[in-house]
Amino acid sequence: MSTEYHNCFVCGKENPIGLKIDFSYDEAGSAFAKLSLPALFEGYPGMIHGGILSTLLDEAMGKAVIHSGKTAYTAQLTVNYRKALSPENQVSVKAWILHSKSRTIQTAAQIYDAKTIYADAEAVFVVPRKAP
Repeated sequence: MSTEYHNCFVCGKENPIGLKIDFSYDEAGSAFAKLSLPALFEGYPGMIHGGILSTLLDEAMGKAVIHSGKTAYTAQLTVNYRKALSPENQVSVKAWILHSKSRTIQTAAQIYDAKTIYADAEAVFVVPRKAP
């Protein structure tokens, strides 16, 4: 199963305005990436926009789902913003599957560095029904 989506805003290498984040996977199936975001993605001065953080968390959880061999879509996303993230700050994003049923997959993710969790999230992904 391909995990390459060339026009994806977060990971697509051909998206001219995208983040171009490279994700990796650990032995437990968690998706992770190290990154820093430029001031181009600020909301208030000196703070990365919360929508960008939410997007990163959602994408990382989606990558963990795809890596598990399933295709599913975000049905519910809950984000907790813990501390403002400054531009150019080196951080990690990591996501993992909490548990999976036949059509629903619960996931979690964090954006963090060695001292701080900037944002965390949980999401429910749903595997689409097969077409008749």
